[in-house]
Amino acid sequence: MENGREYLSILTESLKKKITILDEILLLNQKQLESVSGNEIDDDLFNEIIDKKDIYIKEINNLDKGFEQVYERIKSEITGNTDKFSSEIAVLKQLISQITEKSMEVQLSEKRNKQAVLKKMSEEKTKIHQTRNANKVASNYYNNMNKVNYVEPQFMDKKK
Repeated sequence: MENGREYLSILTESLKKKITILDEILLLNQKQLESVSGNEIDDDLFNEIIDKKDIYIKEINNLDKGFEQVYERIKSEITGNTDKFSSEIAVLKQLISQITEKSMEVQLSEKRNKQAVLKKMSEEKTKIHQTRNANKVASNYYNNMNKVNYVEPQFMDKKK
């Protein structure tokens, strides 16, 4: 029976670590939003944040797999002795609700970041389009002005 408490302790630690990682992802999302919100997108910072988030997501997936494996080992023991493990189960439920809350926050911040990135991309696309048009107008003006002062060669007969 003590084995059950040890496994529950492992599950608790796994959930606490997942909460810590979700907090880190939330901080990274805030930094990512800041990197996009300025006048210029900081590409290096943006890509660095994406790489870090990728590492954290892989870590969360590993924690989830480990959690499921440990839970499968003690599932029958816990369900048969809910009274004995009630305090540990209550802690697990509380941690799971915190994880659910944090996951929702992460999803919302990801959605905000996506909208900010799309807005910034649209602004950049507009700037590029305006620059191209300005270059085209300047080029046309230059070509037209060159034609104004251009006098076609004329043949003059100097014979009398």
